[in-house]
Amino acid sequence: MKVQVNRTVVDIFDGARSQHAVLRYLVQRRRPRTLLKQGRIQDAYGHDIGLDAPLHEGQIIKFKV
Repeated sequence: MKVQVNRTVVDIFDGARSQHAVLRYLVQRRRPRTLLKQGRIQDAYGHDIGLDAPLHEGQIIKFKV
């Protein structure tokens, strides 16, 4: 399925969680994976979501360090 992380579309497996999408985003952008633990993940409306938040096709999330 495809989700959007910081205006970048990433392709992840069905049933993936927010941490999987952010990890894929970091790999695509050639950023260190350790940033996952330092940042915050938010939904499209700016609400914080956890690392284990389920995602669905076309969802938009934001990752901030």
